[in-house]
Amino acid sequence: MYSWEDIARKVRKTKKQLSFALYCLPHGDDQRFVDSVRRIGKEYNVVSVEKGEEGGSNGLVYHIVMEPSGSGFFADFNKLLAYLYFADQMALIPVVEFSAQSRYAESHPVNGTSNPYEYYFMQPGTAALGDLNRLGSVIRSRRENVILAGSLNEQSGGYTKSEKNLDEMGRIFGKYIRFNETVGDMLRTDLDGMLGGRKTLGVHVRGTDFKWNYNGHPVVIGPEEYVQAAGEKFGKGEYEQIFLATDDLGALRLFQKAFGSRLCFYRDATRDDGTESVMNSFSTRENHHYLLGYEVLRDMYTLSSCEGLVAGLSQVSYAARICKRSREERYTDEVILDKGINYHQRYNCPK
Repeated sequence: MYSWEDIARKVRKTKKQLSFALYCLPHGDDQRFVDSVRRIGKEYNVVSVEKGEEGGSNGLVYHIVMEPSGSGFFADFNKLLAYLYFADQMALIPVVEFSAQSRYAESHPVNGTSNPYEYYFMQPGTAALGDLNRLGSVIRSRRENVILAGSLNEQSGGYTKSEKNLDEMGRIFGKYIRFNETVGDMLRTDLDGMLGGRKTLGVHVRGTDFKWNYNGHPVVIGPEEYVQAAGEKFGKGEYEQIFLATDDLGALRLFQKAFGSRLCFYRDATRDDGTESVMNSFSTRENHHYLLGYEVLRDMYTLSSCEGLVAGLSQVSYAARICKRSREERYTDEVILDKGINYHQRYNCPK
């Protein structure tokens, strides 16, 4: 005969089982998820890092391996910040390696390295890639590690960032992201030439392939709406110029027509008139793929250095806001145009 306490315990257990079953149901066609759930009870290589009394982890090295994703520069970069957040919370020493199959990788060394991450940045910790072979134990990153940073958001999704997430990623950026000497010098020179100490309203317009309204991506906002939003802020007379960062030639033409000589932009940046991402472009110029990465990095850094911002939901604008917060700064005006996220029946299908 079961007691009421036994029955209540069994009900609680059943509720937990049903809750987990409902959680798993939407992932039933995701073979990787299914295999992971079936394997979890037999896993022998999942470890927990225990911190010492001083908060350290005895110098364990965390090898962040950024596999080729087919995504843009800042989609990968913002994911890297999530890995670095994991390393920071676990008191690990991060070492970053970007794949040789990255869209921004060259077939030869750039800036003295074959690691595409180091084309632009210094290693975030005290260890180098060359140290890995001689170290006794190294923790390799897992895709699941980014979930910890995702928990800072009230909602899930790559384009849903809470203020808490932006603040924490700003802290991580400030602690771990350092430009290498070559790129740092280039950025300072280009930034001084573009802004020249003038109070600037930065505008970011994401075009080209974004026009397809990809599943899970923000609903596309037309360049006319960006012109209107920028005009409303600029018309108050508080800014001396507008800096436009865009991959879209059509958007550039609209802004030139609307603002004329008050508009500034990088004239050597790669842009396109169609619906193909510029990261897939081809050119005979030397180090084209590396330069594509530098150009979007320069756009982000310049946007972060403006006093005001008009932008949509994009990985570049998120990175600019994070970069600015890394310096403990805020925009005087921060206008984010948002029409929500696309949700289609088929993965990444056009509207």
